[in-house]
Amino acid sequence: MLWIDALTENFKNHKGEIWVDDMATPSGVPHVGTFRGAIIHDVAAKALEKEGHRVKYTFFSNDFDPMDGMPGYLDDKIYSVYMGKPFFTIPAPEGKGNLGDYFISGLYKMMTGLGCSFIQIKDSEEYKKGTYDKIIKRALDSSEQIRKIYKEVAGSEKPSDWIPFQPICEKCGKIGTTRAYNWDGEEVSYVCEESMVDWAKGCGHNGKVSPFGGTGKLPWKVEWPAKFAALGINVEGEGKDHSSAGGSRDLANKLCEKIFKVNPPYDLPYEHIIFKGKKMSKSKGVGISAEEVYNSLPPELIRFIMIRNINRVIDLDLDGMAIASIYDEYDRAHKAYLGEIDFPDLAKIYELSQISDNFNNGYRMKFTKVAHAIQIPNVDINKMAEEEKGSKLTEVELEDLKKRIKYANIWLEKFAPESFKFSVKKTLPEIELSETQKKIIAELKNIFSSKKEWSGENLQQEIFNIKDKLSVQPKEIFSTIYLIFIGKDSGPQAGFLLASLDYDFVLNRLDLK
Repeated sequence: MLWIDALTENFKNHKGEIWVDDMATPSGVPHVGTFRGAIIHDVAAKALEKEGHRVKYTFFSNDFDPMDGMPGYLDDKIYSVYMGKPFFTIPAPEGKGNLGDYFISGLYKMMTGLGCSFIQIKDSEEYKKGTYDKIIKRALDSSEQIRKIYKEVAGSEKPSDWIPFQPICEKCGKIGTTRAYNWDGEEVSYVCEESMVDWAKGCGHNGKVSPFGGTGKLPWKVEWPAKFAALGINVEGEGKDHSSAGGSRDLANKLCEKIFKVNPPYDLPYEHIIFKGKKMSKSKGVGISAEEVYNSLPPELIRFIMIRNINRVIDLDLDGMAIASIYDEYDRAHKAYLGEIDFPDLAKIYELSQISDNFNNGYRMKFTKVAHAIQIPNVDINKMAEEEKGSKLTEVELEDLKKRIKYANIWLEKFAPESFKFSVKKTLPEIELSETQKKIIAELKNIFSSKKEWSGENLQQEIFNIKDKLSVQPKEIFSTIYLIFIGKDSGPQAGFLLASLDYDFVLNRLDLK
């Protein structure tokens, strides 16, 4: 069963609004891995809406988290003093706003461009408003029981004085270096330890503070289920590192059951995206940025990549023919949607990959064919598409073709292998031709010279027919043409290539005397 079907079946009899939620810590320029959770949850929300449910999709910026890594693109001479402080208290590079908003705003802009419909929420503001005050008190009152659950579920033994709260140090403003050790029912006692972590230094201050109204936060592994309970979230998934046995999700589920007395949200665990075999990291700058992927692929293709199989690791290496292969799979899903192949699950994934209701339900040119065509001089790609389709393109088909041309140009410039790129040689390349190849060229000259104007489609068929007359394989015919015109043994559709070139130029090239 497709994961979307399992989700909608689970909520078949649900009454009232369904709250779908996701989140990200704004610790750096987002890498493409952040897209996966954002898009999966957006698709979940839209699938539930399609079933007639009222749905709310929120995306939290965990801007109360401490800065615990220095991105290489920030000036460490300026930002090293902020290590350990919450992101919402750290100034942005331009001096306007804070670092949390600075990093999350780029992600939100791209999520909107990818067709995600969501409500933006800042964790810092929810803490300040007192949204979590009651649940914080419950967690603090249950400190001993939470310590036992940590040990039981995750095998993590907390000190006997550990309590689930991280205050902001009143002296230095850091949260990543504070350790709370006592709760008297009204205030939390804490120390800002100098050497608690290796990425920030505490100031040594001892303090006492009320835990309410944004003076600090719950540690994330307790905060996560606490938010489930405080907000009434119905659907929230996570990456594999959190969903593994004994991980954050198992702990969250147990805390929901034993401490917060609520059912945990419906789970959507999903695999990671890696880059060239390595796990990506925002703060370490490892991987491919979300922005580069966003600017290199159309939104529908990005959505398709992220949701087609959420239990499969995606190694997103865009170099070489990878993008062309993704387009081929996407086009296969399009055929499933049209009913040309029997694959209902793939058809549903295709539909949920779209960012508007007015998407192409008809003809589309193969991506590699588009990429070949735009390298052919003087080619009218719209006419070429119409010849292939057999009729004029609709407005939607023309727009789809225009988009493919745009992204094919990007692919050729940034990712395509050199073997795919070509240009027509002004003079005959220095090559030795076999007797068979010479016969192919002679036959082609006879065909081409028989009339002054050719359509690419008709000439392609005439070239293909040479195989019967000379008893040769089509591959040998086309590779011969590519060799004498572009100096390679592979290339675009030969008929369209030759039909686009100057008539006399082609005849002269075919004259080997």
